[in-house]
Amino acid sequence: MKIWQIGLVYTVAIVIVFLYRDELADWMQRYHPPLPVAFGVALCFVLFPVLPYKLIIGMLGYMYGPPLGFFVSWSAATLASVILYALVRSSFRERGRAYMAKFERIDKLARFMERRPFAAIFVARLIPVLPQSLVNVYPAFLSIRLSTYATASALGKIPNILLFAYLGNELFANVRNALIVASVYGVLLAATAVGYRIWVKRI
Repeated sequence: MKIWQIGLVYTVAIVIVFLYRDELADWMQRYHPPLPVAFGVALCFVLFPVLPYKLIIGMLGYMYGPPLGFFVSWSAATLASVILYALVRSSFRERGRAYMAKFERIDKLARFMERRPFAAIFVARLIPVLPQSLVNVYPAFLSIRLSTYATASALGKIPNILLFAYLGNELFANVRNALIVASVYGVLLAATAVGYRIWVKRI
């Protein structure tokens, strides 16, 4: 498939999901669809991010409880990341790598990730301030094996998804616990942001 065809299909899909995003979210809240259907809807929202995925995670956590809500959210997010990685790698890798080579700092970061791919991807997944769509795409331009990317990515997603699945349930069951957990998460978020800045400067 040519690049413009991929772009056209992706654009049409985003428009469709965007137009019906409220209906999809409302349907999930009202009717508690079977897990395979919920998985498909969650996958759709990851691939076409017209709503914040954390909102979907929280909704699934409320609907099915934290364990099942986490599993559906995590499975959908993991599969979506592999799909995007494979799509970008097969169609855009050479162009993307050539473009990155023009910028010294970006190229330096790329070479660092290629030396330590598992650790770099795992840490990137743990840092909530990093756009996860970028983490899905960036490694596909590099010499990183799919197995390494998929494993590190899947493990790195666990803490954040588990947290929001729990929060989605607790917001309706125990607001006090949800506020405590959210506060702790805010502190950790600030700490990881500072740690990330220090880490990047040392690259």
